[in-house]
Amino acid sequence: MIKSPYIIFYNHSENANLFNDIELKEENILFFHAVTKQFLKKSELETLSIEPLIDYNIPKLWLKEDSSSRMIKVWENTPDEIEYISLGENGAKLIDKNILNLDSFTLSQSQKDKISKSNFTKNIDGYLNEYELTSVEIYPNLNERLLLCKKFNKNVDPAKDILFNEKLPLEYKTYVKIVSGKFPLADLGY
Repeated sequence: MIKSPYIIFYNHSENANLFNDIELKEENILFFHAVTKQFLKKSELETLSIEPLIDYNIPKLWLKEDSSSRMIKVWENTPDEIEYISLGENGAKLIDKNILNLDSFTLSQSQKDKISKSNFTKNIDGYLNEYELTSVEIYPNLNERLLLCKKFNKNVDPAKDILFNEKLPLEYKTYVKIVSGKFPLADLGY
């Protein structure tokens, strides 16, 4: 944990908890995100003795989701179709966020130029992939995202894909069932 409630998630996983030879590197970071105590309590986490990553540049630009809601229908006209209400009718803004409350928080000119006055409603050419949502992740949504990252062997964010109306792969089905609130978590393996 960098600063509560923020955690760096890496593209490392072991079924037998054999993390002894792992060296944490910036290029192996999946994402950096805030998590709830509920996520920490309900997830199978343990403290390991690994050398920490030093001098990590904490993200300064984040995506702030629009708070209005909308009806979403995924996998329409298929046996997997799910309809539910989600936030972010008007997309998200790219904002600056000083999560460490540093006095020396400064943005480069290129970072300042990226801050948006209006909402992005599409993730054109993956432009927004490098930014995380300002939301605080919960159990089991984040657990399912991590499983999807492992499955695709890269950082994926179903919440962002939903927000920006991306075509969702069927591998997101459990995630969508979780966020829809229409399915008992026990039936989904949680």
